Amino acid sequence: MSIALPHDMSDGAPRLIVVSPHLDDAVLGCAGLIARCPGSIVCTVFAGEPATPMHTQWDEASGFADAHEAVRARKREDERALALCGATPLWLDFLDGQYGATPDVADVAHALAEQFARFGAWLPVCPFGLWHSDHQLVGAACRSLLQTERIKRYIAYEDAIYRAMPGVLDAGFQRLEAERLRVSPMRAQAFGRYPARRLAAIKRRAVGAYPSQMRAFGPFPPDVERPERYWQVERPAYVGKAPPLPI
Repeated sequence: MSIALPHDMSDGAPRLIVVSPHLDDAVLGCAGLIARCPGSIVCTVFAGEPATPMHTQWDEASGFADAHEAVRARKREDERALALCGATPLWLDFLDGQYGATPDVADVAHALAEQFARFGAWLPVCPFGLWHSDHQLVGAACRSLLQTERIKRYIAYEDAIYRAMPGVLDAGFQRLEAERLRVSPMRAQAFGRYPARRLAAIKRRAVGAYPSQMRAFGPFPPDVERPERYWQVERPAYVGKAPPLPI
């Protein structure tokens, strides 16, 4: 997808390329971080439209007649939500798992590597990849980019909603440890000092820009309002060799 690149920012905040499994996950999980870094890009992996107008339980619960209506409306919601955070959407064409066409981890990793290379000076931000099969696939793709040295490190955000499930976040840390990746907590203030109330208000409005998903969830679970947490993930071989992220 072709998009206009934001102009250089003068406030010193880094610009991010944030990976979102679905058309809402980045806002649910790290809207505060995105808002701290205006001019960033949110790259949604599963934003493709099925060839035929399929009917799924989730799309019906969201108020849509079919998948075509759902994807198009959800992209409009995503544009509005990200605009509130000062970000621009970038949508990949992989299909949501509910449409029955799951890509390979390698294909998703390749597509993400292309975008990371395109925005080479920007900080990559990826989800932990918790519980949901689509999220796990994206998390595995991001980790594979580290393992194959296509990126040196990334910022990880906790997948909202799923992180609240018992044992799920612990399992995410265990996967990183099993793959011998180093994880370090990061301070949100490193990305710019913003009043907490202001960021909370931005996130609340941005989350509200996804009314279809609020209909399906009825409303979003309370976990969405919990404090965001971020982590630096890197291969130990690169510790001390790559420019440090702000921590």
